[in-house]
Amino acid sequence: MDIFLIKTSAADNLSSELLEQFGHKNFSNQKKKTEHCFSYLMLDRILKEVYKVNERGIEFINGKPCLKTQEKFFSISHSGEYILIGFSDYECGLDIEQIKNRNYQAIAERMQFQAETPEDFYKEWTKYEAEYKLGGRNKCKTVFQTSYYNYVITAVSENYQEKFEIYIQSGEKFSNLNIPSF
Repeated sequence: MDIFLIKTSAADNLSSELLEQFGHKNFSNQKKKTEHCFSYLMLDRILKEVYKVNERGIEFINGKPCLKTQEKFFSISHSGEYILIGFSDYECGLDIEQIKNRNYQAIAERMQFQAETPEDFYKEWTKYEAEYKLGGRNKCKTVFQTSYYNYVITAVSENYQEKFEIYIQSGEKFSNLNIPSF
């Protein structure tokens, strides 16, 4: 699975008309709307420029976005100042969460997680969210977890052999990839 970590501030220089083309939901919060539209713009751009996918129409099946052609599978997550988009040849799910001060022990107890530290809690929480996006724990065959500054990232796949690689936006290009700048 290729995972792209993109700063939401990259959307600041884009026109609202361009972003509006990629809206799939109605939002009352402008920041959430911009993040949503920007994530689908980046999804479209990466599918086109990296994977050379020509038919990039999106449909929602049971609330989950997917390519109509199912040529590539993807998952999207947002937290803090980042958007995370994962691509695989197999069904997948991912989640990113910024570690924040909260009563994690009460939430962990309610969710039946074992969590001694905030990091433990966020690992369990992001795994739960990623598995949900995949379609449930029964479909999950491979789990990848890492941290990036004060964020926890979890990606899951239905493929036992899935390999995971993260491409982090640095400046105008993703490191490790030769794609046009935003």
